[in-house]
Amino acid sequence: MPTHRLTLSCLFVLVVTLVANAQSRSDVSDSYARGLRRYASGDYDGAIADFSKAIALSSHLVSDQRPNRNWRSELASGEASSSDRIAFIDPLIAETYADRALARFRKGDLAGAIADCDQAIAINPGLLRAVNNRAMIRWTDGDLDGAIADLNDVIKKNPRDALAYDSRGCIRMDKGDLAAAIADFDEAIRLRPAESDFYCNRGHARWKKNDLEGALADLDQSIQLNPKVAWAFYCRGIVWYAKRELNRSITEFTRAIELDPRMAIAYLDRGLVRLGLGQEAEARKDFAEALRLDPKLRTELERNTGPSGVRRTQPRF
Repeated sequence: MPTHRLTLSCLFVLVVTLVANAQSRSDVSDSYARGLRRYASGDYDGAIADFSKAIALSSHLVSDQRPNRNWRSELASGEASSSDRIAFIDPLIAETYADRALARFRKGDLAGAIADCDQAIAINPGLLRAVNNRAMIRWTDGDLDGAIADLNDVIKKNPRDALAYDSRGCIRMDKGDLAAAIADFDEAIRLRPAESDFYCNRGHARWKKNDLEGALADLDQSIQLNPKVAWAFYCRGIVWYAKRELNRSITEFTRAIELDPRMAIAYLDRGLVRLGLGQEAEARKDFAEALRLDPKLRTELERNTGPSGVRRTQPRF
């Protein structure tokens, strides 16, 4: 009899909590949806505020986060205490942490972004986009080995994730492991053969290996698939420079700038080629614009060694 009364007490707590949970879920969903809209509009502060509100509204639903606790079994057996509060983890909590991580990343708060990814993964280890996002944030933060470890986990759990192979290839290229990088790009292309960026990245790696013809073939294919990607034209410009086709190089850098007028490295490298051709006035204009857009390029300019092939300053999500 005491066990029966205890079970009824727990079931009463369960019913009351379910009612409160339904109300809270609506508020959580509303805040989360508003956060997504604000993020899409570029209002990262507003998105962070809304995501934080959604997390706070959900927090009272979680009183016991022991990962293997089986409330259904405990209720049936009478093992649950009448003083226990039933724990409900809203599925949106992990998603919300993952999205707040991106908003914090956009604000430059890398430590906060990684902490949010960690929390999302702790709540839902199967949320692979949180693992992938953490990899990209670690890459930006200079933790290349940590980023690769995350992508290894994504690929292990989903061997058909083409973007994970591509991202790992880019990081391996940063580490100088060009053979492994190209192998990753090969696999990404096998899985998604119509993806322009994958050919562009493999072309960049082949240029670094001094396989200029292979690089041009990949960059041509990238541009054929998507003629609006400035990075592909920029990369083709550095390949033509390496082949000493200077005027063709300038044409490619110019097209990259037309597509992305804020691509500082394209101005710098076009200026360096123009300088080599004796076009000093045009070169000075390019250098001034490059430094206006990115003052950190002054070191590269002062080195004055020709197109550098500097990688993208921000990894792609």
